[in-house]
Amino acid sequence: MLAAASVLEPRIEMLGVEIQPTHAAVARRLLDHSAAKDVSWRVEVGDMFRHDLGKLQWEMDGPLLVLGNPPWVTLSDLGAMGSKQVPDRANLRSVRGIDALTGESNFDVAEYIWMRLLTELRREEPTVALLCKTSVARRVLTLAAHLDLHVADSFLWRIDAKKSFGAAVDACLFAVRLDGTSHNYRCQVFESLDAGCPASTMGLVDGALVADVDAHAASRPYDGSSPVEWRQGVKHDMAAVMELRPNEDGKLQNALGEAVEVEGDWVYPLLKGSDVNAGRAPERYVVVTQRSLADETRSLRYTAPKLWNYLQVHAERFAARKSSIYRSRAAFSMFGIGPYTFAPWKVAASGLHKAPRFQLVGPSEDRPVLFDDTSYFLPCESAAEAALILSALTSEAAALLLKSLLFADAKRPVTKKLLQRIDLAAILHHHRAGVERDARDALAKAGQHLDATAIARAADQLLQQWGRAQDAPSLFNAIAMPARKAAG
Repeated sequence: MLAAASVLEPRIEMLGVEIQPTHAAVARRLLDHSAAKDVSWRVEVGDMFRHDLGKLQWEMDGPLLVLGNPPWVTLSDLGAMGSKQVPDRANLRSVRGIDALTGESNFDVAEYIWMRLLTELRREEPTVALLCKTSVARRVLTLAAHLDLHVADSFLWRIDAKKSFGAAVDACLFAVRLDGTSHNYRCQVFESLDAGCPASTMGLVDGALVADVDAHAASRPYDGSSPVEWRQGVKHDMAAVMELRPNEDGKLQNALGEAVEVEGDWVYPLLKGSDVNAGRAPERYVVVTQRSLADETRSLRYTAPKLWNYLQVHAERFAARKSSIYRSRAAFSMFGIGPYTFAPWKVAASGLHKAPRFQLVGPSEDRPVLFDDTSYFLPCESAAEAALILSALTSEAAALLLKSLLFADAKRPVTKKLLQRIDLAAILHHHRAGVERDARDALAKAGQHLDATAIARAADQLLQQWGRAQDAPSLFNAIAMPARKAAG
């Protein structure tokens, strides 16, 4: 409150709400000694989860500024800590639509506080500025649009939380100003508290939040649906048993140090997400127990007896897998298995990195390369097809679209849903010459040499398959002025 009073105009009224009586007493003592005479203040002891914000009493008229630093924890975190201060479920349900967007079982406490402030104080037409996670800010902006709140403008200043708070989280100061008429769900994003101009503007487009509305407007023709389905790599939850490496003698062994001898038909080169992102060649292998999700595994006793014996040795480990997806499934079953898994050529990207780095992946040791479940890929039947898809994905059009859609600070920035929005057919249709040229270069780097005619023929086949015809182709000044009263 003292910091706010030092930058706001004179003759302001300040109200603080603090749940800890001792902290409230310290705040009163500091304000009593330091606050200017023309600043009217009071500090109340109260629980923000239950405080009736709509009944706050003010002696002065004028714009309302709400400042704060709500808890950076989720509801389940509070439960794990045994906290008695938790949001009132009745209050939560009173905010229409919040369950559908946040999930009632678990959500960020800061998100709940945000929505209470914006909904219960809307008649005051406040400016609310809180420190919070960037993910919370995005959800609040989306929910404000869902609830049809009258947002006049909003701003997000990124904060180096590691440097400032010692917290490994993407943080920001997020400010939202309400009025009685506006529906402006576009937020200016600044790279730091000292930045003089926004680096981008995120906002709602057709009901969905995009990271950069200008980039999205320029790349909108390519925001649609991929003509091919993105797939996720294999999931087994048994890396110590299923993933193998060559030892010094060139023999395969697992992470438990055991030598592994199984039939070669059931062992494939493997790339982890970090390998894909770095463009590395396979250095490990994965044991596969099925060719499709529906396959039973009992027949391995006869078709692959070495593999069957190996699986039996570790049967208890398999039975102890905790994920519910293995329930009612065949013993030793896997996920992410199907004909696409064994396609000879693929275009892949890691899902764990800030931005996708698409890689062309061909056979290794005359075997198709598989991926773990941290990667996404498109299966291809030929090198030319894979190279054309890679070139489309690395084109300027795709890069601009990804820039507009991708939130690099998300827990998993690259998802199947995101990748599925890239309309490869539209990119190839409108940028065919450049895509074909880059495809030839990609093939050359992979040791595959096809002339322009062969590449053009492959492009024709893709366009026909995809149903496209051929075609030649200052901080407080923004959030606090004017303010005559403030709550923190």
